[in-house]
Amino acid sequence: MTLQEIQDRMEIRELTDVFANLADTKEVEKQVELFLPDGKLEFQIGFDGEINEIIGREALLQAFGGTVGPAKNVYHLNGQQTLTSYNGDEAEGIAYCQATLVNEVEGKDVTTTNYVRYTDHYAKVDGKWYIRQRRTTFLFMETR
Repeated sequence: MTLQEIQDRMEIRELTDVFANLADTKEVEKQVELFLPDGKLEFQIGFDGEINEIIGREALLQAFGGTVGPAKNVYHLNGQQTLTSYNGDEAEGIAYCQATLVNEVEGKDVTTTNYVRYTDHYAKVDGKWYIRQRRTTFLFMETR
């Protein structure tokens, strides 16, 4: 492994962590800037679930705002991340995340924890790493 690859791997990990941190602080405008302009988010419930797509920063902005915006509290905890391929300016990887949102429902706080697997495609453009495509697979959810 070269020094450049080590640096790139660290930057990709940072990209994943910053994405989660910005969700927690509801800075969705900054969050969508982590995607390429034509970046794509796919999401599905379980590995066999229907895959839905959101394409482009404007659509991502609306989607992220609609998810974290109404929440009273948002908390992400990232777990392991591995790159499955890397070639210097493109990479693919898998990351795990526990995403918890607290919403008020009929005057009571309802906490939903989502256990998520991200399958990511990254691209390095002008020396900076971006998310080209992210598939969010909701493995299971808990509500209390």
